[in-house]
This record gives sequence, C-alpha cells and structure tokens, in this order.
Amino acid sequence: MLESSVFPSVAYPSVEPEAADLLITSIGHASPRAASVLSQALELPVETVVDALYRAPARLLANLPAADAARLAALIGTLGVEASVTPAGGPVARAPAMDLAAELLDLDAADAVAATLGRFLGMDPAAALDLLLTPPGVILGAVTEATVRALETSLPAGAVRLTASRPDQARFALFASDLSHQQVNVLRQRLPAGADLSPGGSATVFDLDRSEADALWRRLKAPEQVRIVDQAFLRFSLELVAAPPEGAAALEALAGVPAEDFDLLRRALPVPVEAGVAFDALESRLAAYAEAGLTVRAELETFSYQALDVLSAPAATLAELGLPGPAPLTTGLMPRPRARLLRHRLEAAGAEVLFSEARA
Repeated sequence: MLESSVFPSVAYPSVEPEAADLLITSIGHASPRAASVLSQALELPVETVVDALYRAPARLLANLPAADAARLAALIGTLGVEASVTPAGGPVARAPAMDLAAELLDLDAADAVAATLGRFLGMDPAAALDLLLTPPGVILGAVTEATVRALETSLPAGAVRLTASRPDQARFALFASDLSHQQVNVLRQRLPAGADLSPGGSATVFDLDRSEADALWRRLKAPEQVRIVDQAFLRFSLELVAAPPEGAAALEALAGVPAEDFDLLRRALPVPVEAGVAFDALESRLAAYAEAGLTVRAELETFSYQALDVLSAPAATLAELGLPGPAPLTTGLMPRPRARLLRHRLEAAGAEVLFSEARA
C-alpha cells in the first residue's frame, strides 16, 4: 500500500499550455482504503476523493504541470484505481448517478461474494452478505456506470445479478400499511384510477415518479408504515392456477416444466412456476401465459418472509449456523433470500429441510 510520502508535493500554478488535469476514470479494483491514502497524500478532503472514486469519471486535481499529472496517474494506478490525464480546463462529462441492487444467484458462491463485496464496500464480509440478503438488496447508492462495471468485474462470474437504476428516471412503488383514518384519507385522494385501499389501511401504489412518491411520503408522515422502493428492484413470482389438458408443451416452453410432469402438476394446482421476475418483464410474462391458455397470478416476492422446517440435522451444524437444537425444529420467519441460503447450507451439511407452510 502506498504511503503519503510516495506522492510528490503538488502545486497549483496558473493554467499554461502544458498544464493538465488528473481524472479518476474508475475505482477499478481498489478498496475503499485507497480513498484514505489519496486524501492524505494529496491533502484533499476524503469526501472529495470518495466522490471522485465512486462517481467517476471525475476531476480529482486541476491545473497541474503535465509531467506531474502523468506521474500521479501512474502512482494512483498502483492502488488499483484507474486514472488518466487530460488538458487543463477541458470538459468532464459527469455520468448519471445510479442506485445498485444485487441478488445472489449461486448459493455455493455466497462466501466468495461476501468477501469480494465486503472489500469493495469497505465492510466486514458478514455485513456485506447481510446487506445482500436484505430485500431489495440495495448495496450502493448514487454511483456511476464505471463503479457498477468495476464491481461486476470483481464478483465471481454468474454468482450475482446486479440491477442498476437511475433515480431521476425510475418509477417507484409505495407500500403503506396500518394507516390511521386521516392517513387513509390522504392516500385515497392520491390513488390512481382503479386503485383502492384494503380494509386494514394498507395499499400498494405503483408507477410513481420520484417527486410523486416523495410528496406522498411527506403527506403521510409515517416513516415506519410507508416504504418507497424503486420498481426496478422489485421481483415477482408467478403461480399457475389453471391449465388446459393440452397445455403441457406451452408450460414447458414458458417455464421449463417437463411435459411428463404436467398431469401431476395440474392435480396440485396452484403451484409456482417462475420466481425472480423483474417488474419491467412482468406484463410480457403474464401476456405470454395468457396467450398460451395458461392462467397465472403474480405475487410480489421481494418482501415475502419464509420459515424453514428442519426435520433432521447434525447438532454441530445447527450450532454453527446459529440455530437452536435439536431437530426437528421450525425457524423464525426471515426474508426469502436469507431462507434460501440457510436451507442450502443446511442441506449441504446433510440436513433434511423444507420450506415451512407458515408464511408472512
């Protein structure tokens, strides 16, 4: 790791023909420690450095002698940061800010993902994994495409699905529950056509822009009862509720259900056939099933909770995973991504586990 003394003393002369600016083009494979090193070495506020690293491309230093700028860019590169030199005073197009969410796809790679993500975010791997397993899985806010690509490159291939969304262009969903009579009246006045509140004072309103969502949140004045989520981060499951006898081929094509299992599946309806469907793909998926004569319903899975029935398990495994023994036992409710990983780890250790029928 470079120390402050490695960097030359930086002066700020007036603009000359050979003057140059030092740009950060990507955080690359650097750790957050790089921000502290650069802050001390260049005598810049750490906030300035962090902004340049995670919101690249960005101008870090301006109006340097070109030779000094080139030497600094090379030294910064040894930290894993990508830097470049440009003529002094030239325009630097700021990339749009994005929020980033992640979903763990390869459960076997959970520990490797946690280590990589923890290093990238500057936190303990366990805390990084907890962030990943807490829906909707938002792991970074207000970063740029360069940062998203740097993280994507560093993660194990195929282990994680990243979803980036620009808040200035996104559409949002508002989830409200247990509202008072006064709050219900406020929300009812602003519901879109055809939408309504449930008897318990709960509602879900989709397709709001940022200003509309924020205005509703302020009017309701219920931070613990109202949640606003970027729709790009929502995921749905599809459940088959009816299918004609001749629908085997269509279901296999749409959901990958083997045709030989079709008759057995029809006798067990309703059954889930897809999971993890993104909001922007939901309408087309529903239309595809309808066109094939298959009746499905969509359920929001992002904030669903699941318990596990552990039928048998080694006592050492239960203790290692923080579960009370002995088996059989039923865990408490937990977010679905966390339940999936816990079940996977239990089964890998030889346990017999089922998803519990009790859900919230």
